[in-house]
Amino acid sequence: MRAFTSSRYPLGSRVSLLLLLLLFAVPVQAGQWTITPRVSIGEIYSDNINLDDDDKEGDLITEIAPGISISGRGARVEAELDYQMQNFLYLSNTDASSISQQLNANATAEVTRGFFFVDARSRIGQAIVDADRTISGNNANNAGNQTDFYAYGVSPYIRPHFGGYANGELRYSLDHVRYDDSVSNSVENRIDANLVSGRKFGPLSWFANYTFDDINRSKATNERFQNADGETRYFVSRKFSLVAQAGWSDNDFSTSEEIENGSYWAAGGFWQPSRYYSLEALTGDNLTTATVGLYPGRRTSLVVTWRDRDVGLNPGEAWSGTFRHRTRRTTWSASYTEDTTTQQQTQLEEGGFTFLGVDPLTGETFPNPQPGDLTVIDPIGPITSLTNEVEERKRASGSVGMRTGKTGLIFTVFRTQRRFLTSLREEDTTGFSSSIDRRVAPRTNAILSGSWQRIENDDPESNGNNRDSDFWYIDVQLRRQIRPRLDGMVGYSFTRQDSNRDGDSYDENRIEARITAYF
Repeated sequence: MRAFTSSRYPLGSRVSLLLLLLLFAVPVQAGQWTITPRVSIGEIYSDNINLDDDDKEGDLITEIAPGISISGRGARVEAELDYQMQNFLYLSNTDASSISQQLNANATAEVTRGFFFVDARSRIGQAIVDADRTISGNNANNAGNQTDFYAYGVSPYIRPHFGGYANGELRYSLDHVRYDDSVSNSVENRIDANLVSGRKFGPLSWFANYTFDDINRSKATNERFQNADGETRYFVSRKFSLVAQAGWSDNDFSTSEEIENGSYWAAGGFWQPSRYYSLEALTGDNLTTATVGLYPGRRTSLVVTWRDRDVGLNPGEAWSGTFRHRTRRTTWSASYTEDTTTQQQTQLEEGGFTFLGVDPLTGETFPNPQPGDLTVIDPIGPITSLTNEVEERKRASGSVGMRTGKTGLIFTVFRTQRRFLTSLREEDTTGFSSSIDRRVAPRTNAILSGSWQRIENDDPESNGNNRDSDFWYIDVQLRRQIRPRLDGMVGYSFTRQDSNRDGDSYDENRIEARITAYF
């Protein structure tokens, strides 16, 4: 177990944010760039602004939300940024007036052509603190179960090429995650190195990876993850190859269970008798693994992997899999993964909940869907709690997207199982979300969105009094492009939470009208 620290880490966040701003500032001189300032003004009425059925109170809220989107590519820089500041002014509960900010920014600079690069990223948003308590799907309610987070990261790296023998990447990442309250701030220093064989090795191919990840946290134990793995593959023929894998783990983090460090290896073969399927199986010391791939058509694939490993993260049996299928009008996908992570790592990678437009065929997100775009609104995703513990996580999801001439639709099912390795508490979130966007007239769209989630907890110290809840959300919107750079929207939403904990069940009805101007 690592030492407990309480540093505030101001330097990491300042350096990361400064480099991110520099990456956005330099390239605007050349290339193709789109800069779109905007402002949105809305009126919201809620019949249960505090999400408390025991003391229901309605209120009228004025929301003023300026924002800006920047995207483009210069000679050696590519960047995307979307920022919004929500200002909520309450008519009756004036003390509840607040500001919520959201930022999603990514940038890549090619400092030396083909060799030295710098990535930078930043996230600002809101996260649910405790999935066991009252849950809100937006920032206007005064429920008190949210916190602001700020995540910044910078990553310089080089990509050396060794003739035709090998290609590599050596990357250093500095990431800072800060919360206003509830969980620990962190600074993460990470080194990633990988090397891949080149064409001069002929029928022999190989790769090697190394990762060192040191996470320093202000109000929790520090964590260190160090892992290496590699593979060698010799193609005996076009259909068969010999395969060997090896790896090593040396991890140190807070847990109530034994950390299984050590080395492993396995050897076996890969066989693909036709383009329709493939088989791979390996066994050895501390590792046995098998992979089956099915490819019934050029637009359809299913790959499933099982492994049993005695050392490293997620020891024991584990599964992973992906499914893809695409037709002219639909896209089907499913995935399953198991991993070990921390809350701070998850926040930097995924950000917080928000409402985005989603292309139903590609899955690409848009921060400001426009009437006529048929980019359906993505409802709130899996609801989970913030934690300072290292967690083992199992995630399954499946989705289907469809787009026709006037209609876009996306339907998603998901399940996230989290096991916290210090308290051994478990949290299980299962649900679905769906949204349909229909162009009902020129420049006018009708959107129907909804989601349901069930959050279940299993706490060894609760003496069987585990807290469970169901969360429902339904939203109907009518959007119209009033002028080329002026949009309007009216909508109604209904939210319900049913909980076995006193005081956390509620119903809310909400009506909303807003206009958004783009400059």
